[in-house]
Amino acid sequence: MKPSVFIGFDTEDAINPEADDAALRLARIFGKAGIKAGFFMVGEKARVLRERGRKDVLDALREHEIDYHGNYWFEFPEPAIVYGERLPWDEAVSRAFMVENPGLNEVAEICGQFPVATCQHQNNHSLPTTWAMRKSGVRVWNGGLGSPLPEPGWVMDMLVVSRASRAVSTQTGGGDAFQLDPLRPKISASVCEPKGEIYAFQARFEKMLGTNPGHIVCLGHPTRWELAEWWGWYDWTPQFRRANSAGGPGPYPTGRRFERTVRRSRKDVENAYKYTEMTAAWLARRKDIRMTTLEDFYKERAEAKGQWLSRAQIHEVARKIRVKFDFVSVGNTTLSAADALFLLALYFEYVLHTNRRPDALQIRRTIGPVEPVLQPAKAVEFKRQSYLLASRCVYEYVLDHDRLPHEIRAHGVDCGPGEVVMALAKALEKGQLPEKIAVEPTGGLPECAKMDFFKNATASTCYAPPAFKPERIHMMGLQQSWSYRPAVVSR
Repeated sequence: MKPSVFIGFDTEDAINPEADDAALRLARIFGKAGIKAGFFMVGEKARVLRERGRKDVLDALREHEIDYHGNYWFEFPEPAIVYGERLPWDEAVSRAFMVENPGLNEVAEICGQFPVATCQHQNNHSLPTTWAMRKSGVRVWNGGLGSPLPEPGWVMDMLVVSRASRAVSTQTGGGDAFQLDPLRPKISASVCEPKGEIYAFQARFEKMLGTNPGHIVCLGHPTRWELAEWWGWYDWTPQFRRANSAGGPGPYPTGRRFERTVRRSRKDVENAYKYTEMTAAWLARRKDIRMTTLEDFYKERAEAKGQWLSRAQIHEVARKIRVKFDFVSVGNTTLSAADALFLLALYFEYVLHTNRRPDALQIRRTIGPVEPVLQPAKAVEFKRQSYLLASRCVYEYVLDHDRLPHEIRAHGVDCGPGEVVMALAKALEKGQLPEKIAVEPTGGLPECAKMDFFKNATASTCYAPPAFKPERIHMMGLQQSWSYRPAVVSR
């Protein structure tokens, strides 16, 4: 299978009008080369394009894929990583809906298409935010959570195409994050040399392709094609002030003052676009890669909703998870450990309701627990009423909370979801419901938790309060190994 290559642009500069022109020219360059790019649009940027009457930019973007890059450029009103750590899960999800859902729908209205993917901004994300985006209809997360998977994969029934370590920059020119010396603005006198830039890009691309042939994200920021530096002092300072204040974020935009950023010379700019034309043509000519979009990539891996499993397939799930506590492949689909637990709980819920075994059951995709999982210190012994009650507890909890419980008390038995899934799998394989079942402690996490993606489930942002440690964010990321299942490719 050919490596998949995505073109992505973080379209976020809402201050400098030159950045609007950059988005327009880049859209036209890649459109002329026959390549659809993904423009990760900030809600604030989309609103500015509408206010400035930039119909030409929005018309050009319609030929490409529109993705979502947050409602505000600088994470107002509070960084996702902060409220994701500070608030209980349900409150954090509600906060994410409140902040991001309006921006998501405004981007859809202004750009004429609903965003396919969401991407964290400034490496600032949280599980509640990602979950809120999924519940809002976004199906792909182009995220930076830990190390990338060997190939794009599924987390929380949401396609993840990690850009953290799979990105190759398409940008040119130097420039610091902001002006280092206000009295002597640092402006680079160098001019982009197209041939040198294309050779450098090709070398970066080939090196990345050689390390892992799964996929590559060619990433850039349109503003860098026109401007010598990222932003000015006034764009950053208020954000740090709010993040570091003891009282949390204040009214917006308190004290905010925007300052235009230093531009590149016209010769530098035109040479940068010439290099980009060469890059797009070079990528379009290659026969050993597959230029694609996140939408097309997702469609090839998306499964039909409402799938059912036969009784024999349900028994197969139970057998496989007893052998290895992990995701399960069955029929033409895969089930995460969380999916498997709910399926077995549903099985016994059916038995309790009807006094007979089901012929088939429908799959319900479920995320893992978001609080620390209870881990028994020794083997757990379930009586019949205990494991049947545990199955009911899991079933009802998922329906009420849309996720697995982190701890279960069932007729005097205290355990985590791992012990319950093993007990139900054993009970199912016994034929008749056994009087007693003993299971060893599972450690609380399925085998896929050992993958680097979950072991390194980190998140960070320079806007966090002093000495901020997102330990809860890391814990929730690790525990979503419960939600992992490999994608089934249709092509």
